[in-house]
Amino acid sequence: LPAGGSTFADVPASHWANKYVEYCASKGIVAGVGNGKFNPDGKLTGYAFGKMLLVALGADASALTGADWDKNTKAQLAEKHLDYGVSPSNNDLSRQDACRLALNTLFYGEKDDAESTLAFKSFGVLRSSSGSDKKYYNRPVIKYVSSDDGAYWEGTEKKITASPVFFKKSGAVKGGDLVKVFGVTDIEGAQIVSIRNGVTGKPLKTTVLHEGNTKTHTLTGNGMRFEAYYAADTDKYTFVHLYYFAVKIADVTEAAFYSDGSVEVEGSVTFENGQTVKSNEFKKSDIGSYACVYSTGKGTMAKLGTITEAFHGTVVKGKLTKYAMNKSLSKCKLEIDGKSYKFPGWMSTDSLLTKYVDNGGAVGDEVNLLLTPDGYALEIWQ
Repeated sequence: LPAGGSTFADVPASHWANKYVEYCASKGIVAGVGNGKFNPDGKLTGYAFGKMLLVALGADASALTGADWDKNTKAQLAEKHLDYGVSPSNNDLSRQDACRLALNTLFYGEKDDAESTLAFKSFGVLRSSSGSDKKYYNRPVIKYVSSDDGAYWEGTEKKITASPVFFKKSGAVKGGDLVKVFGVTDIEGAQIVSIRNGVTGKPLKTTVLHEGNTKTHTLTGNGMRFEAYYAADTDKYTFVHLYYFAVKIADVTEAAFYSDGSVEVEGSVTFENGQTVKSNEFKKSDIGSYACVYSTGKGTMAKLGTITEAFHGTVVKGKLTKYAMNKSLSKCKLEIDGKSYKFPGWMSTDSLLTKYVDNGGAVGDEVNLLLTPDGYALEIWQ
């Protein structure tokens, strides 16, 4: 960008930021603080930054200047749901709120077309299911696509206008926990759909969540990931359960990186079941070991469907010092170097200890144990 004159007296052509300020001024993204000045060292308010984002999206700059520019900015931010999770004002904007406003802007798509959003074009946040032209939810997400007529939303598409909320805690999530994270006092059952291991779901019909509610509505941890989404355009809350699985790595195409660490050629990992997932974190040396994956698909909780994401997980190396199998999963025992590990609640012993012992495994073996992010044992191998 060449330096382009001096629209503002305090940003002359010699100023380091002149070309940037002049470009934004030419597009109506910035209009200064009045009296022909820009105040380049001043701090941004929430409305000022919101106005910049709105004009960058294509809003009419003339409606966002003058006496009521801040009121109009506030209204347009709310209309486009760019203020989700933020309360912009005429006060200084925190760095974290600036990031949230920017992220909401990236996910804004004209005409509800997810693939027209900056986020989709820039990051490819939606992924196609293997062998299908349906696009399934992922993280972050702006649209679900259902392959089931029984899905709760009309037609086949549902737009999600906010980034997901992740529950990091293990154990029970109470109704009060959920409304608190969304910043409301209650959520009607008709506003909620719960999707388990796939892309279908049913709405809940009674009032189930309210402030202070101590009833358990979902379990996190225990080999399971819980995600919650809010769609501002339809006032719907979508709760998604994703289950962790361990899958053996059959082949890896390593990614190529530029000197600055950015990706030059994207990599992929192929699993023993034939599925391939794009990933840049695996190497040839990982072949024969196990990856931790998320899966979607119709079936029971313990049935692997379409793998949507793969990562290393945590591997513990040591000596198998004790194991005990039992029909009751809670009574199964597994110790590595004397430390005990639990199993995911959905897992059957056949998928872990029984298989290992039947293949000749025994106490005293030097083993690898793959753990979920919340510390539950997924796979054991020598």
